[in-house]
Formats: sequence, structure tokens, C-alpha cells
Amino acid sequence: MNSLNIRQLEYFLTVAAHKSVTVAAAKLGVSQPTLTKTIRSLELELGVSLFERMPRGVDLTPYGQSLLRHAEAIRVQFGDAKSEIESLRGGKYGTVLIGAGPAWLRRHLPRAVAIATGKNPSIKVNVEGGYDDALLRSLRRGELDMVIAELPPKDEVRDLKLRPLTSDRLCVCCRAGHELQGRPKLSLPDLLRFPWAMPPEATRAHQRFRSVFISKDLAPPNAVVETKSMAFLLQMVRFSDALTFTVTTTLKTPEATGVVILDVPEVAAMRNAGIITRKDSWLSPAAQAIIDELIEICAREPTN
Repeated sequence: MNSLNIRQLEYFLTVAAHKSVTVAAAKLGVSQPTLTKTIRSLELELGVSLFERMPRGVDLTPYGQSLLRHAEAIRVQFGDAKSEIESLRGGKYGTVLIGAGPAWLRRHLPRAVAIATGKNPSIKVNVEGGYDDALLRSLRRGELDMVIAELPPKDEVRDLKLRPLTSDRLCVCCRAGHELQGRPKLSLPDLLRFPWAMPPEATRAHQRFRSVFISKDLAPPNAVVETKSMAFLLQMVRFSDALTFTVTTTLKTPEATGVVILDVPEVAAMRNAGIITRKDSWLSPAAQAIIDELIEICAREPTN
């Protein structure tokens, strides 16, 4: 009986990702017969079929789905091991891969990166902007070293380590001069008369906002615009009667000029944010240097 190896798992993961042996072979730079033979060898080793043929491409069997979870974890752990060994061997700070929510891209994170790279010029940083679950998926796949964003509930992410850094208040906003501005204690039905511009529906803020309406037996507002761009969202609100739901610190940015907070007690909520890493993963000296600067900055300014 042969032992599984990293190459077999990498080939398997590539086919699973593209759902096509032809596309996976091109991606890996190997011939289709070579890839097919490797997958077949893996199936013989495990004694099960990992893929089933579909009208277009292939799909994972239940056995394949089970292997996928473990193979992704092995790839991440192997990548961590390689990075740690390279760091120990070369004494280098290396490259840090960071995923960050919109608020962090504007304020604390750029300052932390600037300070860390100023002290250690050998540090290289790649920053990917995004929201919630998409960033956490990339973190779990080993595509990011850390995520700086809103913290998910602990019971939903037992495989991840959470470090709280900041908190901020979520609020409803509109343009200055809007007919709702200045009215005390607005109700949820008051908000339903206007269009909405929102971050993607999959984000925690959007889901939290919708749940408030559902809990009151009201249909949530329909977003006429959904965007990952906070700048676009704020400008949409600024030049229309649209409303949005965001954190109060967003209004400190230049793009939020002319945008004000509405008094809506029923949707007021706090959002905690911070650093998210894989539990028990290795962090490079470069990643730790940026984390140290973030912690220091957030201790002085605990909102973001």
C-alpha cells in the first residue's frame, strides 16, 4: 500500500476547485492523462471514488467532500511549516498576507503597516480588501495569514483565534438635509419609505440589519444598490434620498462629507472588531510585527 503524498492532494484539490480535469491539468501544467492517473491512484489507495462524471466536468462524491476538508487543512499546515522553516533558515521577515474589512483599510491598518515596514524594511505586505465570510474562507484556505475585520461569534469559528481590538456603533445614515434628519426616535416603518444602499447581503452588518426587521414581522428594506465599495455607497447616500447602515467612524472619512446619523433606537448596535488568525497556526515575525503595531494603535484609539 502506497502512502498519500502532498502532490496527490494538490492535484485532488485543483480538480475539486475547478470541477474539470482538463482545466485542472492546464492549471497544474501537467498532461490530462498524468492527472487522471494520479487521481485514480489516490482513489485506489482510499478504496473509494472521489469524483463522479457530470454532463460538464466532474463533481465530488460524499467521499471526495470528506477528503476535501482534510486535504485543505493539510495544505495549510504544510504551507505554514514551509514558511516557518524558510524564516528560521534565512532569518527574514518575509511577506504578510492580510485580509481587511473596509473600515480597517482606511484607518488603523495603513498606519500599523507603515510603522512596521519603517522599522523593518525587509517586510513585504499584500493587503486584500473584502467582507466577513469571504475573507474567512481565504484565511482557512491558507491564502491569508490574518484577517482584520468584524469578529464573528466564537461558537461559529472554533477553528479560528479571535483577538478583540476595537468596538464601534452601527447606525443608519442619510444625506444632510434629508427629510428624516433631526427627527427623534424614528421607527422601522419610517425607514421603509426610502431606498437603501448597502454592503453585500452576505455581510454580518447586512444580516444583522435584516434580522431587526424580521424580528418585528416587517419585510427588510430592499437595497436598490449593493456594493463592496464604501466610497461608492457613501456617495450614493450623499447624492440621493437613499439610507445606509454602517459604523459611526465611517462618517469621519472625506467620502462621508455631508452624511449624517439618524436617531433609530431599534437598530442601534455595537460591532466588535479585531485580529482573526487560524488557531495554532504559525505567524511569521513580519506578521507579528504588524500585529504588535495594531495592538498599540488600538489601545490608544479603541474605535475604528
